[in-house]
Amino acid sequence: MITIRRVAPDDPDAFALWEEQRADLARRYDDPDLVLETSFPTLIASLVGYGDDGEPIASAVLRWSPYATGEGSVEVKRVWVRPAHRGHGHSKVLMGAVEAIARRAGATSIVLETGTEQPEAMALYERLGYRAIPGFGEYKDAPDSRCYGIELPTRVLVLTGAMGAGKTAVSGAAHTAMSLRGARVAFIDADLLCEAYPSPDDDWRHQRLMNEALAALAPVYRRHGYGCLIIPRILEDAGDRAAIAHALAGPGGPAEVTVIRVTAPLDERVSRLHARETSERWLEWAIPRTAEQAEELDALAIEDASVENSGRHPAEVAEEALDLAGW
Repeated sequence: MITIRRVAPDDPDAFALWEEQRADLARRYDDPDLVLETSFPTLIASLVGYGDDGEPIASAVLRWSPYATGEGSVEVKRVWVRPAHRGHGHSKVLMGAVEAIARRAGATSIVLETGTEQPEAMALYERLGYRAIPGFGEYKDAPDSRCYGIELPTRVLVLTGAMGAGKTAVSGAAHTAMSLRGARVAFIDADLLCEAYPSPDDDWRHQRLMNEALAALAPVYRRHGYGCLIIPRILEDAGDRAAIAHALAGPGGPAEVTVIRVTAPLDERVSRLHARETSERWLEWAIPRTAEQAEELDALAIEDASVENSGRHPAEVAEEALDLAGW
């Protein structure tokens, strides 16, 4: 068994493992003067894998790629498992941790470089679904280099809830929290995509309009390297989740959609509606509608989890929502 831990950039266990890797590569490629990087200005995480007895046996480094490999791409380096500990699936566990961290960081893809004298490494990456890509950066014209990459699906957090529950405020706070973590994340207010008149009789919520707009925006956000999207939107149909996943599909496949419901008592929702709206005509419709929506959402039960947004700061609610979503 192996336990993967994040370590400091100058962690001595990591440096010892990297030196072992350097010596191994120097032997394989007949280059006794080989020098490997030990400082990573765009570092996301340095990982060390420990055995059951606490021995450091594996390493990996993730950084935002400094090469022309596409916005939002993460480069993986220093993937190493000590020879005596190979054959136990540790590399697969290590790469699983790498991918999980890259997803949480909002990466759109993962790239890496290995070489012709590392057939076991090439076999590993191909088993994990990585495909050969053109050489990049310093490896572009190196005959013994082999570069690989994998596209990651866009991750989408939809905050649903009845009108006045505070899903837009919580979404904004979640976006801020993710930004402060250094993640590549965008906030799309789906309701604004639906502000159009008139509405068709069979789609008065403009759900089709929203999905088409999301589909048009998806490649733009992807091209700019935003792998995480936060979207406040009332989901009122069982097919809404799948429709959003399809609309925001990309090279990594359908988007991975997590739905968190934001809740608040009816009197608090009504108070919020009064505070933000001045049209009496709109309020005459919205106040009974928010009660109906809560009942409909109860029956639909489309959410993966829910958070209470009563008497709390949006930032606190957002952190809970992100934690429940695994973000």
